[in-house]
Amino acid sequence: MPDASTSGADASSSNASARNRQHNQGNQERKYTVEQKTAVLRIRRCKPTAFYEILEVTKTCTDAEIKKAYRKQSLLTHPDKNGHEHADEAFKMVARAFSVLGDKEKREKYDRFGTDPDSRFASAQQQQNPFSGFAQRAASGGHPQHGGGGGMWEDEISPEEMFARFFGGGFGGGGGPFGGAFDTGPQFVFNFGGGPGIRVHQFGGARPRGRPRNPGGQEEQSSILSTILGLLPILLLFIFPLLSSLFSGAAQYDSTPSMVFDAPHPPFTQERVMPNFGVPYFLNPQDVKSYSPSKLHSLDKKAEVALVQRLRVECDNEMNHKQRLRDAAQGWFYQDPDKMEVANAYDMPACRRLQKLGV
Repeated sequence: MPDASTSGADASSSNASARNRQHNQGNQERKYTVEQKTAVLRIRRCKPTAFYEILEVTKTCTDAEIKKAYRKQSLLTHPDKNGHEHADEAFKMVARAFSVLGDKEKREKYDRFGTDPDSRFASAQQQQNPFSGFAQRAASGGHPQHGGGGGMWEDEISPEEMFARFFGGGFGGGGGPFGGAFDTGPQFVFNFGGGPGIRVHQFGGARPRGRPRNPGGQEEQSSILSTILGLLPILLLFIFPLLSSLFSGAAQYDSTPSMVFDAPHPPFTQERVMPNFGVPYFLNPQDVKSYSPSKLHSLDKKAEVALVQRLRVECDNEMNHKQRLRDAAQGWFYQDPDKMEVANAYDMPACRRLQKLGV
């Protein structure tokens, strides 16, 4: 009679072998093209936060170009189609890059600070908006959420789910360009992170289960309504003064003709000089042909105000940019002398001109 323990071990070993044969995330007998291998190796050579380099786009690219780049790179590196041993890692980096650059607010923070906007160290540099909590709760029906203007990426989702949503897979059932590629049997699942305040990423496997919600949605609708009612006094506080100032401004002030400063630019060819600053400005002759001398004199004063306002806006932008350069040079642990020298040497012509004008 065969030993029972031996038979059980054989059965367990047989089941394990069967599971291994069904393992569709492994690299056994999986193939990849030269283009797929090149894409994986290129992405893995990038720094984890070099998001533009990972997607092969420039910093001035449009949202449409970012989506096009994500479509290309995700199809090249998706583990279901790319059998390279490092395809999972490359696919994760592509998804992370798109989750930042595809989000308007996160992209602005990344362009400003040069770090991952979701990093707890990077977030320490960013000044929080005191009304941001209201906006986020209003957008999510009273539940706080991460990421600001995220659109379809407002929740933390896995790279697989991001891929499925992007390619029309929706919220379940095998969508996307690979058909039912995401829920067709045993998958290899592993997580990064865990614990309070740490985001968890899942690769492979079926779509992660969401938190249970009220099927009827009554509680969520009630929460949205209460949030809107809570924000109503704040909205009225800002909207009414704005509307009143617009209407009163239209009634009190005459329209000022368009003008350019310093040099003519057709059709602005009629030259006048500001009495206090001595700066020339130019008007469209058709706009002022009916102006009396006293009205033209009044227009000279308005031109001085307009010039100062424009220079102040430009000076503020120059000062903000110089401060960003100094912050980048300062660093967390040590100061970069080369970057600090560039920041200190940054030219601010608008500020210089304001100082020269004595305002």
